[in-house]
Amino acid sequence: MKYCIVIPDGAADFPLHELRGKTPLEAAAIPNMDRAAREGVLGLVSTVPARMEPGSDVAMMSLLGYNPLKYHTGRAPLEAADLGITMKNSQWAFRCNLINVENRRLKDFSAGHISTGEAEQLLETLNAGFKDTGCRFHAGTGYRHLMLCGNCGGKKLTTNAPHQVMGQTLADIWPTGECAGKLIEIMERSTLLLQNHPVNRGRTQRGLPAANMIWLWGEGKGPELEPFRDRFGLHGAAISAVNLVRGMAKLVGWKTVEVPGITGYTDTNYGGKGRYAIEALERYDLVLVHIEAPDEASHEGDAGAKIEAIEQIDRHIVRPLMDYGG
Repeated sequence: MKYCIVIPDGAADFPLHELRGKTPLEAAAIPNMDRAAREGVLGLVSTVPARMEPGSDVAMMSLLGYNPLKYHTGRAPLEAADLGITMKNSQWAFRCNLINVENRRLKDFSAGHISTGEAEQLLETLNAGFKDTGCRFHAGTGYRHLMLCGNCGGKKLTTNAPHQVMGQTLADIWPTGECAGKLIEIMERSTLLLQNHPVNRGRTQRGLPAANMIWLWGEGKGPELEPFRDRFGLHGAAISAVNLVRGMAKLVGWKTVEVPGITGYTDTNYGGKGRYAIEALERYDLVLVHIEAPDEASHEGDAGAKIEAIEQIDRHIVRPLMDYGG
């Protein structure tokens, strides 16, 4: 028996006025997903414990069979695992978004989906500028990065995911609790280093949002997860462009399959994910295919892009996998 889990991240939604009361899933042409629903077994599942904050990190842990109430230590440590970062016991990892702030409001959680190459240049400047603090920045993909810092966190610290507080004033969404003051100081200081950076001057000249601040959230210490094969007796592999999913896979002992052209955005290589998933099923018992595109379209409030992403997943990933499985 072979298993394949396809996760169209963020595909669920409410009925939308612009879609005449339909959800994006209802509005999308998805004959292959419809067939799977028609011929398969349907059910309901809750992947987020009632007292935990909903998020991909918690839900993904549940999907893979690891109780987040027991194993979850934060989002950022999962992403650190994908980047090959070994965390010290005294260190805290933080997700570090490159964001755009205007008039002291968080305008764009992704700084206009800044490219990885541009981001790497900005992080070099941050590492030089924060050399005296003991904090270190690590480049991820696009706007998604990490900061590791010693003794800069705590169980009583509360931070906000930037994509959930778009448009709000910084004063209303700053971290609160243990070590909050230090984090706010770091974020404020990042503005001085980034606002006149050559990368941002170039983006402004091209009419693009400047990545003029960092936003720290998703903090945690390194988790310890039992190998998936020891728990379930299966060899697994994962296909994703997102550090969180790849890091989770590595922590449980899965292979992360490299697919050319995948971006974690709506322009990803859908067909490549479908082809590589089929190839991986020849070698592994279970293959997880994660597609971030619907979630990114949701954060941008773009129903059309979300429908297009869902249809691409149906056509280029679900269909070939169903054909392969007979």
